[in-house]
Amino acid sequence: MDFGEWYAQINRRVDLRIRNRVQTLMQGMHRSTFRGRGDDFEFFQQYTLGEETGHIDWKASERLEDGFLVRKLREERVLEVWVAADLSASMFAGFSTEGCKQRLLLEIMAVLGRSVIRQQDLLGFIGFDSAIRTVLPPFRSEKALVHLLKTIWDFQPSAGERTSLLPVLQFFETHKGSWKQKKRQFILLISDFETEEDWVPMAQRIAASHSICPIFLEEKVPENLISSVDVLTYRDVESGEYETVDAKAWLRLLKDQKRREREYCLERFQASGIKALFVSKETFSIEGFLQFLEEHRF
Repeated sequence: MDFGEWYAQINRRVDLRIRNRVQTLMQGMHRSTFRGRGDDFEFFQQYTLGEETGHIDWKASERLEDGFLVRKLREERVLEVWVAADLSASMFAGFSTEGCKQRLLLEIMAVLGRSVIRQQDLLGFIGFDSAIRTVLPPFRSEKALVHLLKTIWDFQPSAGERTSLLPVLQFFETHKGSWKQKKRQFILLISDFETEEDWVPMAQRIAASHSICPIFLEEKVPENLISSVDVLTYRDVESGEYETVDAKAWLRLLKDQKRREREYCLERFQASGIKALFVSKETFSIEGFLQFLEEHRF
């Protein structure tokens, strides 16, 4: 399957019923509690000493014998959604090309991107492995989304680069511009979380000011992966090392390792108070993903 065929399929899956649901879920979530300059008039208010004179409506104030009227405008909140995506080698390796975590990342990006752009919100993207590799400033163009998806589709990970979450989290702690405004941002941190770093405290600090949601990508181990093979040689895609192992013992060890990693991450997320989503190719659905976003309440 090439990229064009894949993108056509994902577009067909986001059918009219789902698109209507997307609009329903996201409507009403963007009105800001802050008052300030915007496009929509709210009401007139008597001018008080200390306010900016640029807010005075001189024409309306002519009707007053004394004082001035200030136009209060409703600030329409434009939601800024950021996707921080793991592009390390482990995301591109798997038991099959169609089932690897990179394809799952693409599906999540496609559904989220089309949803955000349809609402005229902004979508930013950061790609990382052991360091930040690319930063795409927030956009609302479908052409830019397609280009981003095609870039991820064609991306070749660097050999020997392990996953590190600290650089990308530090970006969100120090990023200037709109990030430092009082508006809340929404971050989706998408990774397989194959790292030994203690990144949760930094995520908690970010969560104090902005919504952050880790999405844990899983790949199920096929039950019929090994039948009559006794010994196999495999290569660790992140370290580059080869190892020869007993096939059935390795399979049992792999399943146990994935189970323990999942339990450990789930325990950390629950202890930190950060709500996370665990998803695999078999469990991902557009409807379920949108429901999760609704519950997370942008």
